[in-house]
Amino acid sequence: MTTQMSKVIQHLRSALLLRDGDGLTDGQLLECFVSRRETAALEALVRWHGSMVWGVCRRILSNHHDAEDAFQATFLVLVRKAASVTPREMVGNWLYGVARQTALKARATVAKQRTRERQVVDMPDPAVKEQDLSGDLQTLLDQELSHLPDKYRVAIVLCDLEG
Repeated sequence: MTTQMSKVIQHLRSALLLRDGDGLTDGQLLECFVSRRETAALEALVRWHGSMVWGVCRRILSNHHDAEDAFQATFLVLVRKAASVTPREMVGNWLYGVARQTALKARATVAKQRTRERQVVDMPDPAVKEQDLSGDLQTLLDQELSHLPDKYRVAIVLCDLEG
């Protein structure tokens, strides 16, 4: 019974006190999330700082989907490392730094991927290249062997070409 009552009280508190983060500072919201894992506090932080984080991600990453991934990754870092944010009132500043680093890493990853993709596209097909090369070499070898006197040609043909 006590467990059920606690859950009801926690739900009411989340619904009423943390509905929009009204009257609570970033530090208080973060403390509610860290100490009691109140999702409403995290939701309020996302609402308050989401546009700033989104702006950072969009400015650094030109692709909309990459920016969305960086945005989500930023708040996942907040969930994982919320207790390490000090001072607690500097959540916005901390999120800015995480968003910037996350977006820069994403941009570097995309650039490396594009470089690798270009290398694969520009790389010639090795099988075709080898066939053309071996055909050209054999033709050239045949031409040069035909110019040799018989006594030299016989030795090369017997040793190298016929084994």
